Amino acid sequence: MHSWRPSLRSKPNLAIYTVNRTFSQSSRLHKLASAERQLAGKHCIITGASRGIGAEIARRFAREGARCLLIGRNESLLGKVREELEKVGEGEHRVLVGDVGDGEFWGLLKKEKHVDVLVNAAGITHYSPLFITSPSLLEEVVTTNLMGTMMACRTVGKNMMAANRGCIINVASLLGLKGGKGSVAYAASKSGVIGLTRALASELGEKNVRVNVMVPGYVETDMTEAMTPEARSEALNSIPLKRFGQAAEIADAAIFLATNQYANNCVLNLDGGLSAT
Repeated sequence: MHSWRPSLRSKPNLAIYTVNRTFSQSSRLHKLASAERQLAGKHCIITGASRGIGAEIARRFAREGARCLLIGRNESLLGKVREELEKVGEGEHRVLVGDVGDGEFWGLLKKEKHVDVLVNAAGITHYSPLFITSPSLLEEVVTTNLMGTMMACRTVGKNMMAANRGCIINVASLLGLKGGKGSVAYAASKSGVIGLTRALASELGEKNVRVNVMVPGYVETDMTEAMTPEARSEALNSIPLKRFGQAAEIADAAIFLATNQYANNCVLNLDGGLSAT
């Protein structure tokens, strides 16, 4: 009886075939993974990106393949966020330090001609009744939160109109709808952001530029960490879900608004049901 043995010469060919097949499969998987990234190749500008909701949106966008331009006033914190993005994303990420409430600052952004998504997350707050809040603080809050958002939309939106595509996502607050004691200027500025969004959705829609606004309630950020135990307990008890939101949950909503091509003029409440009470 004769037994068959593979020749020694056949082994290298088998090995080459196996390696080639493995490489081919790996290449296909890499291409598939890239294709599954919802923002692959997109250029995104995110204001207020040094911390909180803005930073979390930047992290999520980077994981989805976006190249991010991070804007904020704290260079050190922005640098740390960029380092995080470089670990999870494949694109190049940049940092631009400046005050969104400064009209001259936005002159630097006119050269950004190919922006796919603009996220306006920059904002400051205050906790004091109107009648004891200084005029300078009132002006600072409104200038940063409302005028900063408006000038960002004006500058970047103009380039989006020229390109006949783009998406703007503004970040407001539930206080802009419900109001709240001790936050008059903040509530007024965020209410203005909602009105701005609705008007721009009409103006820019015909240019294929979508404009939407997210309206978070209480979210676990440094702002809510500053709450007194009594205020925090009262807030939790008023929310039907009995918890604060997570910044990552707001970032999930930003992905939806950035990718759903029929989403325009959305006012997206993310408040655990608080707006229903």
